[in-house]
Amino acid sequence: MDRTLHFLLLFCLQRFNGERSLSAVYHLLSGKKSAQTLQDSKWFRLEKLFGAYKDVSGYELEKAAAELMTDQCLSLVGDRSYVLTEKGEEQLKHWLPSARFLQHLNGFLYHSVDTLFWYRLSLLVQTISNLVHKCRFEPIHRHEATFEWVKRYIFSQKRTASEWAHALYNELVDLLTALSDEEAEMLTLRLTSFERIGWTNEQLAAFFNKDSLYIQLMLQHVLHYMMERLVRDAASFPILHALARDLVSPVSLTRSAQKTYEWLQSQKDIEEIARIRGLKRSTIEDHIVEIAANVPGFSIAPFVDEKTRRNVMKATKELGTKQLRRIREAVGDHVSYFEIRLILAKAGEAGES
Repeated sequence: MDRTLHFLLLFCLQRFNGERSLSAVYHLLSGKKSAQTLQDSKWFRLEKLFGAYKDVSGYELEKAAAELMTDQCLSLVGDRSYVLTEKGEEQLKHWLPSARFLQHLNGFLYHSVDTLFWYRLSLLVQTISNLVHKCRFEPIHRHEATFEWVKRYIFSQKRTASEWAHALYNELVDLLTALSDEEAEMLTLRLTSFERIGWTNEQLAAFFNKDSLYIQLMLQHVLHYMMERLVRDAASFPILHALARDLVSPVSLTRSAQKTYEWLQSQKDIEEIARIRGLKRSTIEDHIVEIAANVPGFSIAPFVDEKTRRNVMKATKELGTKQLRRIREAVGDHVSYFEIRLILAKAGEAGES
């Protein structure tokens, strides 16, 4: 696991550039849905890795950071905050071409649904394979909701087992053609049929001579590619599109922020929403920052004037930082932290530097 974890750590720390601690990397990779972590993923362009390694431990990251320090790839600049050394930059540059999982990985959008998509896909393939060969079988997943979903889906379609198999096979081949042979083979070997059990990540790691974390990220990358393509091109993949259509939302908001967004659409202001929901003003402000970062077309004009926006963006660029305190010192304390966060959130959503 070391090489891939070292790469993830170098990649995140380069983006954070000493402005966030190791804890921020932990919260990002594990997918903590706090206002700060959600904002960081946008501000530092790390959405791909949000929730990408849900089981990461703080100990693993501390150990990896210590090893990279020993290798002179990192330099400590604060309390558990690091920047990459020249050697670290060279190492990251050397590893980057082999990190193919970054191409389609989109943890911010799919981290909470990719497992359920995989359950549906793998159980559907297993079920159709066994129906064609008239075999009794034990479901590969003991996930009751998925079992019921697949059963309802199969019974809702007027197809014979062979028609199912033929159509499903053709859609999978068409979908995976855009991927490399290795990526397609990884997914295929994970699938269970009437005659073989799908391989584990550890077995795939041994077969491809990679570490298990690399395999995990590559499989997520493949699943995220599949979901994105299925939603975008539903007509070409009618069977597989059904697996993803109720899982993928174009906007990723926490449940509470979604409720605030609905009240904003009803023309309620911050104070009214806070009163209606029984929440602090600061909590509603957190929600609005989250909405600005994630809802295309959401205007921040009702909350911050254009002159302030330009001044904040100018200070951010000149200082080369996203540290709120330093930006506020530059623009003046008449500008609130909420306004600065909102401007940075919208800039991140728009891809501004």
